[in-house]
Amino acid sequence: MLYLWEQKFFVTFVAAFVWVIPVAYAQAQPLKVSIQSEVDDSGNVKLALTLKNSGPRPIYHVHPMFHFHHSMSMMSKIMRLDPGQSITLENDRHPPVMRVGRYPLTAMVEYWTLPDGGIKQSVLATDSFFFKETVESKVEGSLESMTDAESSVLKVHLQNRSESFKNIRMMLLLPPDLETEEFSGMMGFTLRGGEEKNFTVRVFRRENNGQDRFPVHLMIEYGEMLKHYSRQINGTIRFSPSWYSMEYRLHFTALAFMVLVLLGYYYRRYSQK
Repeated sequence: MLYLWEQKFFVTFVAAFVWVIPVAYAQAQPLKVSIQSEVDDSGNVKLALTLKNSGPRPIYHVHPMFHFHHSMSMMSKIMRLDPGQSITLENDRHPPVMRVGRYPLTAMVEYWTLPDGGIKQSVLATDSFFFKETVESKVEGSLESMTDAESSVLKVHLQNRSESFKNIRMMLLLPPDLETEEFSGMMGFTLRGGEEKNFTVRVFRRENNGQDRFPVHLMIEYGEMLKHYSRQINGTIRFSPSWYSMEYRLHFTALAFMVLVLLGYYYRRYSQK
């Protein structure tokens, strides 16, 4: 049986193990991304993307891009973003909107952890704006994922909560490290009033990527009565753990260190008896 002070030592060590590792892993994504939008009465859109490095180290080769209304616009690459540094990029090259309603915005930003490479990371940020009139989509849905040995199956559920049919268009936005052969570009079909639809999409993680969770966004848009409706459904794609991932390397390193310390302590204690 352990003495009281030994029990306290053990509990303190375990608590440090549980607390330090998630904090260290959370710092792996230091880039904060936000979107600002402005639209005039003629439908001309101005977008701004603010990037801030909230981490303790510089990040490199920051490459942002906007996805807006079925178009993708590349923005200027930032060679280095120092800790605490914030940069705002403006973009007014998107086509004007014609119909009143709601429009979704998505920004994807890629960067590297070292000036000559390191680890490639990506961040997805989403927002939306209204043109002239606030409208709400009647098509709702959800995203869930199931894992197997080599891929993740994304389960998509959609429901038309109105009495009229909707000719919807969908686009699945995935981080650069994910890919699918079943859902590329736009997909469209008709949902009758009150109808529900379920389908699955198999998603693959690119080789040598140890991350287990990725954000995913399903953009839904449709037109009705000269108005534009949109909804963004957010979810998380999960994969089976990769034992070579940074998260699990940190966990097992800390666990091995804890075991070695305890073994060393008890070896010295009982060798002195």
